[in-house]
Amino acid sequence: MDYDTFKLIHSELIMSVQYIEQDLKLIYSILKGGEFNDNYSDVENSPLGKLLRSLREMDKELGYSKFKEKDYELLNQIREIRNYWCHQCYIDFHYIEDPQAHEKAFQKVAVRLHEDELRVYELQQKIEKLRKSVERKHRHKKRI
Repeated sequence: MDYDTFKLIHSELIMSVQYIEQDLKLIYSILKGGEFNDNYSDVENSPLGKLLRSLREMDKELGYSKFKEKDYELLNQIREIRNYWCHQCYIDFHYIEDPQAHEKAFQKVAVRLHEDELRVYELQQKIEKLRKSVERKHRHKKRI
């Protein structure tokens, strides 16, 4: 993979993670009892880990079970994936001065990017479908 392709895929991966996080906030805000705007205000600035705990608790209470245990496991991994791609990935190769070692490290990170991109994209599509379904079923709740 070349560097320009890497940057493009990296950007798309971060975009998908942001969509996942926002869709989860919307799903939570729609399904939780009470006013949508109040519910959204409760999670608007929540970190992903806290949001996942709240969603899981609500899921258990409602018996909604659209998220299976393996989905929650992958959602927890999304936090780690996001943190790596936002805070670490470039550091894993940028400071290596030897050109061959730099390229080898870059290609190793590029392989990981491709793997994570596929996993995250599939999950993002699934969660987006779920959000749209929840919105259709609960139209009476206003969105921000």
